[in-house]
Amino acid sequence: MAGAVETAQELKVAYGRLRAAYQQSLRYARDLKSVHDRLQRAFLQSLLGLANALEAKDPYTRGHSERVAGLARELALRLGASPSEARLIAQAGLLHDLGKIGIPESVLRKPGPLTGEEWALMREHPLVGARIVAPLEFFAEGALIIRHHHERQDGSGYPAGLSGEAIPLGARIVAVADVFDALTSDRPYRRSLERREAFRSIEASAERLLDAGIVSAFLCLVAGGRPDPLL
Repeated sequence: MAGAVETAQELKVAYGRLRAAYQQSLRYARDLKSVHDRLQRAFLQSLLGLANALEAKDPYTRGHSERVAGLARELALRLGASPSEARLIAQAGLLHDLGKIGIPESVLRKPGPLTGEEWALMREHPLVGARIVAPLEFFAEGALIIRHHHERQDGSGYPAGLSGEAIPLGARIVAVADVFDALTSDRPYRRSLERREAFRSIEASAERLLDAGIVSAFLCLVAGGRPDPLL
C-alpha cells in the first residue's frame, strides 16, 4: 500500500514537472515569435527607409508609394481579402518601386521620352526590387507582387509578359493603384490629369491592360460606393 502511495506521489511530481516544462516551452515559443515578428518589421522598415530615401530625391514621386499602398489596401479589402492579406499587399505597394534604386537618376528624372536603352533599364526595376526582398522568406508573396506589378492583362507588360489571371492578384491590385496615382501626379514629362480624366483613362484600360473586376471595385471605391454618373 505504502509503495502505491509513493508511486502516485512520484507520478504527481513528475506530472507537475512536465506541466511546468510545457508552460516554459510555451513562454519560449511566444518570446521567439515576438522576436521573429520584431525582426520582420525591422527588415521591412529598413527597406521602406530605402524606398522613402529614393522618393525623397524626386519631388515628382514623393509620397507615391504610400498613396499606392493605402489605395491597394482599401482595394484588397473591398475585393474580400483578409486584413492580413490586405496588409501584405499594402506592404508590397510601399516597396513596389524599390528596384528604381538601381536606375540612374538621369533616366528617372528625364523630362522627355526615354530611348530604347533607357526603357530597357527602367523595365528592370521590378526584377531588381524583387531580388532585394527575395532573402526575406516571410515576404515571398510580396516579392511576387513587386516583381509583377507592371504586367498587363493582354500580356504586353513586363518583366515576364504574363496575362490575365496568371498575374498574381496582389500585383493586379497594386497595378491599378499605381496607374491611378501616376496619372494624377505631375511627372517630369507631363502634367497630372484631373481625377475624372484619370478615372476615364483607367476605365478604358479595363480588360486590355488592367483587371476589369479590380477596376470596377476601384471606381466604386473612389465614388464612395456608388457609380459616378460622370464617368
